[in-house]
Amino acid sequence: MRRRLFILAFAILAVLTGCERRELQYENVIVDLNLNLNLNVRVNGRIEKMPDPEMMRVMFFDPYSYDFVTESYLPAKGGRVTIAPGKYKFIAYNFDTEATLIRGDKNYDTIEAYTNEVSSALKSNMLNALRYGKLAHATKADPESDVWETAIRKVQESAVIYEPDHLYVSHQDIEVLNIQGTQTIEAEAETVIETWQISVRIKNEQYMASARALLTGQIASNFIGLPKEEGKTDTDVTLMFDMNAAFDSDSNDIVVGQFNTFGKNPNVESRLLLTIIIKTVGGDTISWTRDITDEFMMEENIENQTIEIIDETIEIDPPENPTGGNGGFQPGVDDWDQEDIPITI
Repeated sequence: MRRRLFILAFAILAVLTGCERRELQYENVIVDLNLNLNLNVRVNGRIEKMPDPEMMRVMFFDPYSYDFVTESYLPAKGGRVTIAPGKYKFIAYNFDTEATLIRGDKNYDTIEAYTNEVSSALKSNMLNALRYGKLAHATKADPESDVWETAIRKVQESAVIYEPDHLYVSHQDIEVLNIQGTQTIEAEAETVIETWQISVRIKNEQYMASARALLTGQIASNFIGLPKEEGKTDTDVTLMFDMNAAFDSDSNDIVVGQFNTFGKNPNVESRLLLTIIIKTVGGDTISWTRDITDEFMMEENIENQTIEIIDETIEIDPPENPTGGNGGFQPGVDDWDQEDIPITI
């Protein structure tokens, strides 16, 4: 009797579970994904076309949970993807950057582009150069200004990061149809990175061996599932980049640097302090600092993404014990410590 009751109960359970409603499962279909990359970058008032990326990472996310579903790796212009029919949130970005890294890629809301911080040793090296190096003479330096002390404090308190590589991003909602044949999806991609150029006039540039800049008031990353401006974070960081000796259009000696950034911190209280640390052929380290917040916000400078400081000149004193040679970035000068950057794959 008990055996019969057990069999009856098992049969009823099988019927109930067998009648459970299940979603229809479709076979994968073929999608041709055409990626149109806008590789034009504005630099110094002109448009420069960047080279095609080596590879694009194409990611598909669930449109309701935003969780990662699947991915493919395609050429820069796109290619063929095999995927189950359905609705997806879609992200594509170039997968060939060294400095720009990606984290949080298991969810559409958290996928984020960022760069590494410099090592504590390198940061300490630069802070010591600011604290104990010579202050550069400047034609319009204000001896009462506290911008130098403020710059040291901001560099000490914030993360100092490497400049990012250009990241070309496409994101949109798509629907893959359950149809015979091949479906074509068009996608547009453009960079989430800005490229700026800053120059300052300099006197006695022949005594400059190398130069490095620190720019406060920058942001640390961008959430690439959002439009560029909405994806900007508000984490205040300092950006590090190199500068070189050059001439401007009027043949004035300048120290100039072209750098990439995720953008200015939108916080109105965030000031952009530019510090240039110069190593001379005589072995000295000198620094020069200026608040360039106003210049960074000028409409003309934003359009050209260029800042030319012409009302101030950095003066380098001739070395007391010249090392000889022709000056200007001599390889024999003891330069910045080399640092190996770990890259997460």
